[in-house]
Amino acid sequence: MLRKLLSHAAIYGLAAQLPRVAGVLALPVITPYLTTTDYGVAGVVTAYVTALGVVQSLGLSVVLGNTFVKHPTRYKWVWRQVHGFFILWSVVYNAVLTAVLYFGIPDDAAANRWEIILLQVVPAFLLNHTIFFGGFHYQMQQRPLLISIQSFVVGSLTVALNIYFIAHLRMGYMGWFYAGFVGICVSFLFYVYPVYWREQLWPVFRFKLHRIKSSLLVSVPTIPYHLSSFLLDASDRLVMDVLRVPVQRIGFYNIASSFGLYFSGATYAVEQAARPMYLALYAGPSEQKGQQEVWRTTLILQVLFLTVTSLVALWMKEVFRLLIRNDELRQAYPLAIIILMGYNYRPMHLAVESILAYKEKTGELWKISFVAGAGNVLLNLVLLPVYGIKAAAFTTFAALMYMGYSGFYLKSVTKLMKVNFYPAYWLSATVAMLVAVYFAADVSAVIKAFISGGIILVGGASLLLLGRRKFTP
Repeated sequence: MLRKLLSHAAIYGLAAQLPRVAGVLALPVITPYLTTTDYGVAGVVTAYVTALGVVQSLGLSVVLGNTFVKHPTRYKWVWRQVHGFFILWSVVYNAVLTAVLYFGIPDDAAANRWEIILLQVVPAFLLNHTIFFGGFHYQMQQRPLLISIQSFVVGSLTVALNIYFIAHLRMGYMGWFYAGFVGICVSFLFYVYPVYWREQLWPVFRFKLHRIKSSLLVSVPTIPYHLSSFLLDASDRLVMDVLRVPVQRIGFYNIASSFGLYFSGATYAVEQAARPMYLALYAGPSEQKGQQEVWRTTLILQVLFLTVTSLVALWMKEVFRLLIRNDELRQAYPLAIIILMGYNYRPMHLAVESILAYKEKTGELWKISFVAGAGNVLLNLVLLPVYGIKAAAFTTFAALMYMGYSGFYLKSVTKLMKVNFYPAYWLSATVAMLVAVYFAADVSAVIKAFISGGIILVGGASLLLLGRRKFTP
């Protein structure tokens, strides 16, 4: 199964992540022309847009997916009604977005306030609904290769435009906003023909209110679950802005957190490939054997994640020296180590999430995801004023660990799982590796080479052991 999982991840997901790699490689080109203020403005604006973006679709993808599966011959009529409601809702959404950005954009970017607002609001009102319906339709048709091609083209173009606007035109933070705007316009061009002409998914504005109400009753409760991603990945910058942390310090934190998000994005392909396979195993002839195979695959993924993040975190100081051509921004590498190590939570969280989804116990998910995100915000509000931005890195790590391991201690999960994933052991191993690589980050390259060899040796031996053993209860 592992070979199939990794091959699917490479074919269907990793191609879309290549622009992220290009974006990392572009850092030496653009960072000489950026400051902590640029990163701070971009981080704050992105945090506000991401926060509101969670409610733009109102979780209606759940309704669209169920309709596609249950009514394959007449789902388009429902989709068109939802499409019409989506556009009307966008009027309210964009009014709120405009107001939030007007008051939320830092004073350092006041001269470009309306320009930034237009670059965010115009796509949200005119383009995003087409991109949403087009991408989701391809997903439900199980044609992820087309989505990957679109992501690759748009991502590559955005990286190239970042270099052009920032390094050539010296536009600073505005370069990111203009590149993102052009990228969304190109995404729209990808989907406008299949959505409106080939599939005839034109919006219907005279929709049936009872249908929309019933759809919202199903979709809106999923918003807290989706909100957790923002609360874990982007809320730090928003809290800093609310607490009036100087925008330069926010930018300092933003460059560090971006390395955790790079890894999170790169591993999303593995998660996309694993989720349907886990569900298929649970639904197989023997759920017991299915859980055993999920157990083995999860632990193999956990070893891979922990090995890779530990090696990258150990050499993070050198990575910053190589990629960041800005002496002030280079000093953020200790924060990047902490945040990066937090994203080891994914394999364990996926094991819990998948069995809850299979057993239709999705109402339990908020106890994991939303509590983790809300806890991250509350801890930041309490600790940031006392300990500064380093506290945000540690609270993010703690919240991600809760996200990954708390689910194993829910009664609903313990009743469903027939195997032991040893969550306490893997949590302890992750914390221990964080402490080890954090304090080893400043040792000499020779010592790091020996430590790296030890990490690779232990990781390789663990993978070999797990690969040969069919199951250990």
